Amino acid sequence: MRKLVGSGWCAAALLGALASTNCSDDPPSKNSGEESDASASADVPRPEDGQTSLPDGSAENDASAEVGSDAAVADPCGTAAFCEKFDGYASVTNIVDAQKFGPWRAVLKAGSTMKLDGTHKVSGGNALHMHIDTKVTAGGRLFAEGAQPIFASKPTHVYGRLMMYIDPNGPSEHWTFFGVNGTADPASPAAGRNASFLLSSLPRKNVNTFSFVYGLSPVKNGDGGHDCSTQSVTPMPSAKWTCVAFDLDSVARKLRMYEDAVTAPIVSVDEHGTGCVKPTAVDSPWYGPVVNQLYVGAYSFHDMVSPLDVWIDDVVMDTKPVSCPAP
Repeated sequence: MRKLVGSGWCAAALLGALASTNCSDDPPSKNSGEESDASASADVPRPEDGQTSLPDGSAENDASAEVGSDAAVADPCGTAAFCEKFDGYASVTNIVDAQKFGPWRAVLKAGSTMKLDGTHKVSGGNALHMHIDTKVTAGGRLFAEGAQPIFASKPTHVYGRLMMYIDPNGPSEHWTFFGVNGTADPASPAAGRNASFLLSSLPRKNVNTFSFVYGLSPVKNGDGGHDCSTQSVTPMPSAKWTCVAFDLDSVARKLRMYEDAVTAPIVSVDEHGTGCVKPTAVDSPWYGPVVNQLYVGAYSFHDMVSPLDVWIDDVVMDTKPVSCPAP
């Protein structure tokens, strides 16, 4: 069993709005024979209200986009409550820590870069590109929060998809590419605590595999923070565009992740995951958030084994089902 480092509840606490959190780096013990790592600590600034306007999405579809065919890509947005194609930001190239544009607030750590570029893209002329060096705990993410339409109804059940291209495909104990966050469902026993669902990579034999990670903030003088996970056997592809779709239901505690247009999920959670950092019991329910924040990017909570480059494009989230485009 691999040595785990970090305290996963910090993902929930620091993604959300807790003013101060003491995140230990002492190695916790894992309460499962499962191979996956539920560790998810991060040093993320307290959220501030982001910009309230969504990207205008004015760029035309790019017929040369890398989607495995010569056909132009259909507009991914439709009527979705949140859609980002990373176009329409003519003044944005290299992104720095705390930079704001469109609905986004950037968080960037030393040892990594984040930019908008057209090296690999699906629709329009740009995608979001993150690079993380070897042997660093680092990464870049864009956070959206505040008066965004997707958060107006205080959703507890959200759907979405994004396009992702990875090359080189370096692993770490845990890196994440998308997540949602907020105060736990008020009807649940975790009401008042901060909860996060993370779409992540956990490695098998140094190969990145699609996984879910869950974080729940601790109760002072009470229940500790929860750091739990479920890992798939599906490797994350290299040097090709992959559609990753998700269905996150906080009340039913039901999570699904899909790859491309395949109808069967590649990783699922029903009520609880398959591994937790001790002393949290493996069968502890994943009480999910009333979603008021989302992020996208690439951030490793542990030192990278080898370099990682990730491009993300066409991010869509809604309170209605969202599926991957047909191949």
